[in-house]
Amino acid sequence: MTEEHEHDGMEPQVDYAEFLRMMNALGQDGLGRIIEHLDGVIEANPQDTESLSARGLAHEQVGDYRRAAEDYGRVIALEPGNAGAHLDRARVYGELEEHRLAVADYDTAIRLSPGNAAAHSSRGGCRAELGDLAGAMSDFDVAILLDPEDPEAYYNRGVTHAEMGELLLALEDLGRATELDPEEPEAHYHRAHAYRDLGEIEKALEDLDAAIELEPEYGLAFYARAITHVNLEEYEKALDDFDAVLALDPDNAPARRGRGVALGAMGRHDEAMAELDRSLELDPGNAETLAARGLAHADLGRHERAIEDYSRVIEQDPGNTLVLYSRGTEYVNLGRHDKAMEDFSAVVEMDPDNVGAYLSRGMARTALGDHQGAFQDYDRLVELMPEESVAYHMRGYALAHLGQGRRAVEDLGRAIDLDPANVEARRHRALVYLGLGEPEKAVADYGEILRRFPGDPSIIEERRLALEQAGAEAEEG
Repeated sequence: MTEEHEHDGMEPQVDYAEFLRMMNALGQDGLGRIIEHLDGVIEANPQDTESLSARGLAHEQVGDYRRAAEDYGRVIALEPGNAGAHLDRARVYGELEEHRLAVADYDTAIRLSPGNAAAHSSRGGCRAELGDLAGAMSDFDVAILLDPEDPEAYYNRGVTHAEMGELLLALEDLGRATELDPEEPEAHYHRAHAYRDLGEIEKALEDLDAAIELEPEYGLAFYARAITHVNLEEYEKALDDFDAVLALDPDNAPARRGRGVALGAMGRHDEAMAELDRSLELDPGNAETLAARGLAHADLGRHERAIEDYSRVIEQDPGNTLVLYSRGTEYVNLGRHDKAMEDFSAVVEMDPDNVGAYLSRGMARTALGDHQGAFQDYDRLVELMPEESVAYHMRGYALAHLGQGRRAVEDLGRAIDLDPANVEARRHRALVYLGLGEPEKAVADYGEILRRFPGDPSIIEERRLALEQAGAEAEEG
């Protein structure tokens, strides 16, 4: 939202509203002529504060904020008590992102002329930029008390609530901002983010639709809507929105990355790779894009190249547990279980409750013959997932390899109770029963598997052998 140039009682040197209308009508060439004219006036009378203020505003309109700040500074030097000049210079300091200087000028302006809602709102914006969210919130509260009908203050306070994680309050303020100014797309855009973070995706999409309708070239809104469609697995809609972003900015690296992710999810792997490569050309070394390309390589079975991309991400961000896990999985696919162990262990060290890392490290340890280590990982998995079949299944499998058949049967039985369709757990229990000399129980488990999946040749053969063993034992008996 644009800031107001009116000073609310701060005694401006010129009629700013009239001057702005005049400058807007003249355009850039006309502004240049005005500045030239004012140069001559000021050269003839360097203490003409009215002309200095007018030239400062003209410099603002052409985007020359540094010269504008200099002009307003000369006014302040001549008239230290001119609250309007402090407010003007604070505004251009904000444009220059020199927020501490802006706050100092807003402080002076507010001290010289208390009760200015716009000054409080603008100072709050600068404080927010400096990370002083509590100070910003205080200013926005005052601004709203002074002017309850100002959409700018509600907008700023709503955005700050969102930054503080106070999403319901953000929705309330941003909603009020849209009521007071229905034509403002940014309020819809930020409210969409708050709705998204609250999991209200449909409402988020409605606000993004509204923002785009109000501002058809709102690239950020197109991008946010595209990402939302990706998360909803609506990839065709996502591609349309990414294309809209690229129509506005063909070299937008995040949009290229987003297209790559969507195309990969649609199975269009060659196109996806081309987009991800292009994104990296535009933004070399971007960790998010490297991770996405690593996944694309993995989907294509290019495990070594996936590892290369994941490794580049980890060099930049050693604490990225998701990418560490993904690289470990690729090492498993290559049979390099020792390297996989290193990555899964790193994940566990940083995230002691990461169930995927315990499961995968346990399986890597099993592949390396370290059944005791695998048991320890699966035991922790049971602690973390006491109602999940896979945890008991894998611990039972490790116990079986450790020669603890009775305990293995208990765990495998628990896995089957939790998930009767867990065929592998039944098969493993059947094998343990055979090892314990109880082939009739193994036959029962094989029979249940065949009832669910008739005709499986390997199970038929294993059941036949179990029947033979049971028959032999019966004859011996």
